[in-house]
Amino acid sequence: MHLSMLVPELAAYTSAQLATFFPDGRHRRASELRPFVSLALDRLEHCFARINRPGYDVDGEPAFDHLHGDQYCTFLYYLSNTIHREGGDEALCKKLYLLNRAMHGFGCLYDVDLPDVFCVVHGAGTVLGRARYRDYLAVCHNTTIGAIGGVFPTMGERLILSAGASLIGDCLVGDNVLLEPGCSLVKTSVPANTRVGGPGPYTFKPNTPRPAEYYFRLHEASSAEESRAFAGAQESR
Repeated sequence: MHLSMLVPELAAYTSAQLATFFPDGRHRRASELRPFVSLALDRLEHCFARINRPGYDVDGEPAFDHLHGDQYCTFLYYLSNTIHREGGDEALCKKLYLLNRAMHGFGCLYDVDLPDVFCVVHGAGTVLGRARYRDYLAVCHNTTIGAIGGVFPTMGERLILSAGASLIGDCLVGDNVLLEPGCSLVKTSVPANTRVGGPGPYTFKPNTPRPAEYYFRLHEASSAEESRAFAGAQESR
């Protein structure tokens, strides 16, 4: 993976940010972050290799630039979630989550399991709750995925949430669905291959693969198979 910073530098950079934003005397040294940074970058590489957006590859190789806002936002989520998965310090996870909110306005708690392949596009104002996510998820600014009465949506692959879109409550969403800008779905299910518009009443139109292909490099092998293989590799580390 092409990196704008090597792992030790990135760990030191993140450590310095945490010390600046949270001067509580409980500073975490770069050496403590370094193993988690490496694991987070492994996950980032798997994800970015499948994103079809400018700046996500250099000469055909996945690329991470710490000065690319959406990329660094994704890195901070992966780092906080990785530390949580590995049984690390919860206070550190909280700080990384809050750092991400402060820097990017991106609200996704460290214990929320986003899919292995997702894309943040100008993530300011985005809130992602504890829903059931699938691969090839794209979220634009001011999007929300939340619950009603503790019930979250269940989503298929290749879901695109355009700017200002939301998915709330008991929604079952099929594969290859696009929510147009400002579309707010509440307790509404959507069949596969559908484009949904309007805050209500909703309009349902056929969707093509083009929106997903705009954001992602789609492969012949199913992302479910890719994810299982990737998860197995992570467990064997």
